[in-house]
Amino acid sequence: MLLKYFNSSRLGVFVIILLLPVIYWVPEFFKAVPQYDEVYSGTLFGVWIRHFNVNNRVLSLISGLFVVLLNAYLLVQLNTIHIFIPTRTQMPALFYIILAACYNPLHQLTPALLASTLVILMLYRVITTYKAVNISYSFLDAGFLVALASLIYFQAIVFFLLLPVGLVLLRAFNWREWAYAFIGLALPYIFLVSGYFMMDTPVSEYFKGMSEIFARHGQPFSIMQLVSWVFVLGMLIYASYFMVVTIDSMKIHGRKVFILLLWLFLISVATYFAVPGTGIEMLSLTSIPLAFLFSHFYFRCPRNWVHEVLFSIFLILVILLRLL
Repeated sequence: MLLKYFNSSRLGVFVIILLLPVIYWVPEFFKAVPQYDEVYSGTLFGVWIRHFNVNNRVLSLISGLFVVLLNAYLLVQLNTIHIFIPTRTQMPALFYIILAACYNPLHQLTPALLASTLVILMLYRVITTYKAVNISYSFLDAGFLVALASLIYFQAIVFFLLLPVGLVLLRAFNWREWAYAFIGLALPYIFLVSGYFMMDTPVSEYFKGMSEIFARHGQPFSIMQLVSWVFVLGMLIYASYFMVVTIDSMKIHGRKVFILLLWLFLISVATYFAVPGTGIEMLSLTSIPLAFLFSHFYFRCPRNWVHEVLFSIFLILVILLRLL
C-alpha cells in the first residue's frame, strides 16, 4: 500500500515530501548551541560558510533546508524533462531527502550542499546534449558549473570526469566540444587568479584550507546509523542487480543516463575513501544517483509484499534515526 501511494501523484505525497526534511530540521532550532560538525572544503568560501554557520545559526539552518528542497525539486524536474525513469514521479525527491537529509546529521548549510546544486545543474546541461544536432555549447556551461562547485567545495572538481564520460556516451566525437569542457573548467579559475593578481595577493590564500582535506578526521557513527547504512547498502546491491537485469529493456537514452549516474556514484564514493578530509557531507552528492536508482527500482519492481516491506523499512528507519 505504501509503495503504491508514494508512486502516485497525489497531493498528500507532495506534502509528505515537503514536511519530511522540516521534521528533521525543526529540533535543531531549539538547541542552545550551534552545530560544530566540521566540513573541510579546502577553500576560503568554505571557511566563510563555517563562520556563517556559527554566527548565524538560524539563517544557516533555513538556508540548508531550502537548498535540500531545491535539490529535490531539481531532480524531479530532471526526470520530468527527460523521462529516463519511465514516468513522472516524485520518488527522486523522496529518496534524495531521505538520504541527504534524514541519513545526514549535518542539518545546516555546507559547502558540499551548495556544490551539489551546481552538480545537478551540470547534469541538466550534459543530458540535454543527447538530442542536440549541431555542436553543443552545453559542455562549456557544464565545465563552468563544475569549476564553480570546486571553488565552493574543492573535492567537487573530481566531477569534471563526468564530462568526458558524457561526451563518449551521448555525443559523436567532436574535438570542439571536448575543448569547450576544458575551457569552461578553466574560466572561473582564470577569473579567480586575475582577481587575486590585481589585489597583489597570492591565490594560495583562497586555497589555504587545502591541508585540511588531506588530513584524516574521525567520524563516529551510532549503532542506529550503522544499521541504517547496512540496509542502504543492501538495497543498493539489490537495486543495482535489478537495473542490470532490466537495462536491456530500457530506451537507449535512459540507459545512457543511468550509466552517467553510475559514474557519478562511483566518483563520489571513490572521493570519500581517497580524500581523507572528505566526510559525511559527501552524502549531498552521493544521494543524487542513489535517488534515481531507488526511484527506478521501486517504480518498476513487481508489486509484492517483499518490496512493500523493503520500502516500509526505509520509512521506519527514517523515523528511528530521528528518535534514537
